[in-house]
Amino acid sequence: MRFLTLLALVLFILNPLQAASVSIDNISAQIQKGLQTRIKGQNKPIIQNIYAQTGNKPLWIGNKNKTKTSQLIQALNDPLFNYKNKSFDQKSIKGLFYQLDNGEISEYKQAATYAKLDLALTNSMIRLVRFIVQGDVDWNMVQEKLNNLEQSDDIVARWEMSPKGFPDQNELVSAIENDTIYDYLTSLLPMEKRYRKLVKLLQDYRVMDKFPKIKYSEKVLMIGDSDGRVEEIKKRLQITGDYPKNAPINKKFDETLRRAVITYQKRYLLKVTGTVDKTTTYYLNQPVKNNIQAIITNLDKTKLYPKEFEKEYVEVNIPDFNLRYYKDHEKIMKKGIVVGRIDRPTPLFSNTIRYMVLNPTWTIPDNLIKRDLIHVLRENPMYLEENNIHVFRGNKEIQVTQKMLDPYEKSEKQVPYRFVQFPGDNNALGRVKFMFPNKYDVYLHDTDNKSLLERRYKIYSSGCMRVEKPFDLVDILLEHSKRNYSKSKIDEILESNDPTTISLTKPIPVHIIYFTVYEEDGLAYFKNDIYLYDKIIEESVEGNKKSTFTIPEKRMISVKKNAQPLSN
Repeated sequence: MRFLTLLALVLFILNPLQAASVSIDNISAQIQKGLQTRIKGQNKPIIQNIYAQTGNKPLWIGNKNKTKTSQLIQALNDPLFNYKNKSFDQKSIKGLFYQLDNGEISEYKQAATYAKLDLALTNSMIRLVRFIVQGDVDWNMVQEKLNNLEQSDDIVARWEMSPKGFPDQNELVSAIENDTIYDYLTSLLPMEKRYRKLVKLLQDYRVMDKFPKIKYSEKVLMIGDSDGRVEEIKKRLQITGDYPKNAPINKKFDETLRRAVITYQKRYLLKVTGTVDKTTTYYLNQPVKNNIQAIITNLDKTKLYPKEFEKEYVEVNIPDFNLRYYKDHEKIMKKGIVVGRIDRPTPLFSNTIRYMVLNPTWTIPDNLIKRDLIHVLRENPMYLEENNIHVFRGNKEIQVTQKMLDPYEKSEKQVPYRFVQFPGDNNALGRVKFMFPNKYDVYLHDTDNKSLLERRYKIYSSGCMRVEKPFDLVDILLEHSKRNYSKSKIDEILESNDPTTISLTKPIPVHIIYFTVYEEDGLAYFKNDIYLYDKIIEESVEGNKKSTFTIPEKRMISVKKNAQPLSN
């Protein structure tokens, strides 16, 4: 209603320039004056530059400008651009339109008022552009909180962020002059395909009915049961679209409800049983505001990324535990992955896969030698021999003793020995690794422990990402290998047990990201904030900033439960 009223005022009053006192020249003179006295803050130089390029003429006032002005008013209220419903001074703008429309402004003050209105509209446009491109998250604060985890909780959390600057001002001016406001704003949308789906999802959840409360019970509801709680479960799942709109709401746990429960459990990464226990009931009872906040936080994260990734790339979504391969912007493969433990999170960054190694060796990183291996050897002196790990000083293989290692366990000095696990079925990297050399020394690879890929929460590594059925990824990447490799040749290499590097003619981009909400194949998925990054972002937003972040004592999964030593 606020939007429609304002738009009506805009259309009614856009042709006011008849009296000499409100001529274009008079308004322009008042704009020049207002640029010095009315505009403040970080947008001031941008606004001054825009008017300098357009001769200080009014940009929004006058009949010839009504199209762009109505476009701007609509854009300010369009969730596609303003999903947080920010005011962007619309109350003040509406007040000025109202005063002018009702003759509340004396004739000699009208030029100044029109100038004030024009400047306010320009400022709102700049603020909207800034929100679309940069958002309102203090990413420096987010980084500071991530860095502080190392001191407070011994967690090395690394996320390479590239917050954007303000976009090209010439393109902005061109959009204003050519009445292409909507096209211009649309061109700024980050990760546009993902972004649009999230905005649509946000709109759907904002208008959802209140979720009914479902009573907790020790009894697990399953197909064939008749229970009063079943009726509430059907109502609840019907609201979110898991249970069909035309299906009956009654007390019978039927096959339709079982399928709906399975769909819901998949969307929230719950144990897929088709039954309703206390855990599923807990999730069903979470208020819709939690979903809305999660969607908004994930929209905020899109600001860190370009409009779209390359035509061909690998996307690794950490809290989703999935790798997706895209070609010509279409998904051609999806595989499960094991990611870093919650106390050893996988770093988030972008790089390019340059080569693969079949029958890889694994050189144990210095931090894992200190944090894991020295302790493991103290408990089991035969660990190296049992796991085909060889020790080198320089290029010479040696035997190490506990006495040689103990001084380095708590030391900042690098351990002067290389621990190398030779190729084999028990190698931690499995039979292939996909290399994108980086300062974190993490990569995608096979695993000797395939059972971990069957777990719901695949949080078991020390930072690297283990890939389900990795040779499916090998097959795709072989299309870009410098030499031709037949299946028999690959089998021959694997049989030899010799480390073999396969170089790619075309490096394939890999993006390691962190999105806990997404839409795929028509379903909305909500995943756990495993590293608490969403919470950190939520507490670093304008209007909700908290200077420090404290990890709660109880987390979704305990550190100890996932603390398997020497897990790469």
